[in-house]
Amino acid sequence: MSSIIAEAIEKYNPVKIVLLFSGGHDSMCSTHFAASYLKSIGRDFTVYHGNTGIGIRQTREYVYSVVKHFNWPFYEGFPKEGHTYEDLVKKWGFPGSTPQSHQIMYRRLKAYALHKFVTHECKSNPRARENVLLISGIRQSESKIRMGYKEYIQKQDSRIWCSPIFYWSETDCKKYMAEQSLPRNPVKDKICISGECLCGAFAGREEWSEIKSEFPEAAAEINRIHQIAIDHGKPWPWSSGPSEWTKHNPPGQLPLMFMCVGCEDKRINSTL
Repeated sequence: MSSIIAEAIEKYNPVKIVLLFSGGHDSMCSTHFAASYLKSIGRDFTVYHGNTGIGIRQTREYVYSVVKHFNWPFYEGFPKEGHTYEDLVKKWGFPGSTPQSHQIMYRRLKAYALHKFVTHECKSNPRARENVLLISGIRQSESKIRMGYKEYIQKQDSRIWCSPIFYWSETDCKKYMAEQSLPRNPVKDKICISGECLCGAFAGREEWSEIKSEFPEAAAEINRIHQIAIDHGKPWPWSSGPSEWTKHNPPGQLPLMFMCVGCEDKRINSTL
């Protein structure tokens, strides 16, 4: 908790402290807790939200309203031009449920923007050997899903990742939000995801049904992008991927590509 943040500050002497607020309830707890502690010791901070370009509007509105309510300094990051979700799907189709697909989406939609912010906005110059403290809502109970988070403080080049709620349980988070009267994200309460990123990697078909039912505006945007993918020869649906789609569409049902028969053979064999 506060001792974790204090440890990170003492050990790495960061030039900037950034509170990562996705819109999920874990990040709500970590951001509020960290902001309260940092204010008590007179340390400045900035709340950061990564706008993936394919999130649910109500989640962004939730983030904006919370930041405004607490009067927190705020910065919003965006994907690099030419690397938006629409650009990625146009080129490769919707991502499948593989670590590689998820990694591509993470790097293009989230990591680039945060890296740019840390390098060009937080440090005195891009090559300065300075540390920036990034406070997140990672919890130990989720470490098997969010791979690589084994300690509550981890150094990654000039980025120091720190989670003050690392040892909290889901019950602890719910209790903290209730005690502090923190606003809840309606997206999280309705469909059990924070909703800031609907890239589809690792998503299930039941998630798609919930999005269509509760947030038709977001579903319509995904359908719009799906049509673009179809027009560019990547027809598999959201929360699917090329390998899964091929299983249900045997070679005889695929469009014939007379000058790429060898490539088609390799693609089919790779899914067997």
